Amino acid sequence: MLNYIIIGIVFDTPLTGYDIKKEIEAGIGNFYKASYGRLYPALKKLYDEGLLDMTEQPQGGRAKKYYQATKLGRAEFLEWLSLPYDPGSHENLLVKIFFYGELPPDVRKKRLEEYEYHQTVVLHQLEQMEKQLAGEKLNDRHYFELSTLYYGIKNGYTTLKWFRHLKDRRPHPEFLNE
Repeated sequence: MLNYIIIGIVFDTPLTGYDIKKEIEAGIGNFYKASYGRLYPALKKLYDEGLLDMTEQPQGGRAKKYYQATKLGRAEFLEWLSLPYDPGSHENLLVKIFFYGELPPDVRKKRLEEYEYHQTVVLHQLEQMEKQLAGEKLNDRHYFELSTLYYGIKNGYTTLKWFRHLKDRRPHPEFLNE
């Protein structure tokens, strides 16, 4: 995942490792963390694989390394970004959506429709579970177990609304005010 995040961040703009870390923190830091201990080995690996270019520029008596995606790196990134929905990772989904501005509108819309469909299926399954449990006498343990189901249902409705909002490209404040 980190490799794709790095390529996405330096897709068009060369940045130092420090700047890449700051971009991660400022952009996707609320749902993805990357330490310097993971970042710098990933930068080296991506450079060695030809997915990043690296240039050195003297600054203050030492050389700073700037990284930027190569043509191969951009192609690999766009291929990953365009892949159909994989329900295995919520983190993966958020990272991909963060970079959806790089996708052609038709591909982006198709992926969002897939997410919407999958979320509808999951929500239906959760509601079926809730119907089966409705009316049962609950002890403390079952009360809290059932609470997580209701959290999932509420979160599912919010996520479904968010996918529809993104697909229609409605202004972001509208989503918060619905």
